[in-house]
Amino acid sequence: MRRHTVVLTAMVAAVTLGPGGVPAQSADVPTVAVMDFTSFVMGDGAAAVNLGKAITAMLVTEFSGREGIRVIERAELSEMLREQDLVLSGRVDESSAIEIGKLVGAQYVLHGQVTSIVDNLRMDIRAVDVETSEIVSVLKKSDRTSELLAVVVSLADEFGEQLDLVPPSDRPPVEAIPVAATIEFSRAVDFEDRGDIGQAIARYEATLAIHPEHRGAQRALERLRGGTS
Repeated sequence: MRRHTVVLTAMVAAVTLGPGGVPAQSADVPTVAVMDFTSFVMGDGAAAVNLGKAITAMLVTEFSGREGIRVIERAELSEMLREQDLVLSGRVDESSAIEIGKLVGAQYVLHGQVTSIVDNLRMDIRAVDVETSEIVSVLKKSDRTSELLAVVVSLADEFGEQLDLVPPSDRPPVEAIPVAATIEFSRAVDFEDRGDIGQAIARYEATLAIHPEHRGAQRALERLRGGTS
């Protein structure tokens, strides 16, 4: 297999492994992988923050509460790609996303970009069918950066509707997230990706100090304190 330079992450829940350790697709439950978003951030001291990783991690949390879909955990995907000698850096393109989707047994891969200038947010997602290479969905949304969670939930709902998924009935109310909390969360995800778990935990805790209801940070701390990565 060719060596790719890609930025990626993936989404939630247990994956059944097939021959050779590759996750097996279910006949009736779609498997989805989400790549790290390309990001551009300006303002509020966030110029050095990879907001794309935060978006992906929040999508992980959002999809984790939905039935009828199987999504691949970031740690699972990263470990598999290391075993395949693939590099987790650079910008993912569509052909690379499709190849990675095939590698991990995903039916769909989601990738895209996010732009945040001061408090103005723009998010674009493309969903690709791995088997046919067909773009099955193009999702776009604009709002204030503080409404990031609402945008993530809305885009997840739109994609879920296309898969005939029912939104979770017990989902907590969607609240605005202070931009400062999003910055801390983004830094936490980056530290976790680099294997600096101590710093990641500290940043997730800082996120919750600013916004105690941040579901992504809550889930990350449960995972890390539980001894998983």
